[in-house]
Amino acid sequence: MNDVRDIVIRLTTAFGVGLLLCLASIAQSTDSSFPTPVTSTEINGVIKARDVGDSRLTTYFYEFDGGQGDIFINVVTKNLSGDIDVYTAEGLRPLTKVVIYADIGTSETGRLVYLRKPERLILRVEGRTPGDEAATYKIKFAGSFIAMKPVKAEKGPVVDATAKTEDTGIRVNSVGTILPSEPKPLPPKKVEVEKPKVEKTIAEKPKEKEKKESTKKPVVVVEDFPAETKKIETPKKESDTAKTTGKRPPKPKKVEEQVKTEEPKADPLASIRLVVQMKDGDVIESPMSEVLKFSVDKGVLTVIMKDGKITRYSILVVAKVTIE
Repeated sequence: MNDVRDIVIRLTTAFGVGLLLCLASIAQSTDSSFPTPVTSTEINGVIKARDVGDSRLTTYFYEFDGGQGDIFINVVTKNLSGDIDVYTAEGLRPLTKVVIYADIGTSETGRLVYLRKPERLILRVEGRTPGDEAATYKIKFAGSFIAMKPVKAEKGPVVDATAKTEDTGIRVNSVGTILPSEPKPLPPKKVEVEKPKVEKTIAEKPKEKEKKESTKKPVVVVEDFPAETKKIETPKKESDTAKTTGKRPPKPKKVEEQVKTEEPKADPLASIRLVVQMKDGDVIESPMSEVLKFSVDKGVLTVIMKDGKITRYSILVVAKVTIE
């Protein structure tokens, strides 16, 4: 009995831990514009290992409120190399930073943040695991920390689940290597079912003959009448007129028209590009001839194109912006 009870307790504990890890991974947001609200005094997160050769970092964003006074932040990590930063939501002013190395094993540290007035704060966890095992982190809050109220509706943009996307059949991994394509299933063959022929009754056949006779087009008879005879004068040739008058008709003069074609002027901005380089290595290039305006406001880089397309990037994920 004791052995069975121990097995049940272990299975229940493992199921609970797995459920907590799944909930934590679902609640993690990678968009700084829509951070995950912290609704309790503790955050548990997991950062999965990437493919071999993929050097990108994983970034998660959280938001919470802080009252006037000291906020105590305790951080416990395992197998994680990266940084944990705290910013103000308005202006993205940095308040504190924690640098973590995975070679220490389980690492525990703490920070204290003093606020002169109540503010909303953003916590960023950025890093990766050096091996194949996933990295974990646990962050506890105390002091003047204020938990956020749980939000029922998602704050992110609404995505139409019924929208169809074209499947090109090309699959790549996280590094960008093209994987072999899977064979597509053959469409089912259409089976044509012959409809049974219905024989017409004897009473219906005379009706069809009457319809055919009534639908015949009327015959139009055209009578031929004798055409009137007219004299046809043949045009005189140049030789005949020269013989009778002794002069040749003047030749028509050729009028040459000069058509001027204007060459289109080259756009001086066509060779200049706006280059936005991201921290994860991605580079976005746009010709300046197509860019209407770009600016930075409250920590957000906004690029407006002439065709009306608007793209926004958080400066937390932007390495540099250049015009080349």
